Amino acid sequence: MKALKARYFRGVDCKDAAVLRAVFADGAETDFRSESPTGDPAFHQHDPDAFVQNTLHILEGVDTMHLGFMPEIEFLSDDEAQARWPMSDRLWLRPDAPARLPFLTLEGWGWYHDRYRRDATGWKIVSTRLQRAKVIVG
Repeated sequence: MKALKARYFRGVDCKDAAVLRAVFADGAETDFRSESPTGDPAFHQHDPDAFVQNTLHILEGVDTMHLGFMPEIEFLSDDEAQARWPMSDRLWLRPDAPARLPFLTLEGWGWYHDRYRRDATGWKIVSTRLQRAKVIVG
């Protein structure tokens, strides 16, 4: 699961759609309502293909660095687990970035709450939710 979460962060930061999509089970839940000031329900999906497409679209022209560390992993069965990942991230909009984000820089801290399932191909994320503790924008 640590390697799986590392691939998730690498997929986002390197803007690699194939790597990012491969970490999710089909129908996986992605809940990023914390990223919207109004808790926009559009940020809560059960479509990992749309999540990958939307995430990479929003981050076009944005340099990012996501870090996850010290996970609290709990095995629910041989093939199911959940984890809470403390995280931090930084985003920097390049001068040529499309105007899709309401800031030039972001530094954030919080937790990812993930659930996992193991299938014939290995562990996959079946749900992920980002909970922010603090965000500084510039």
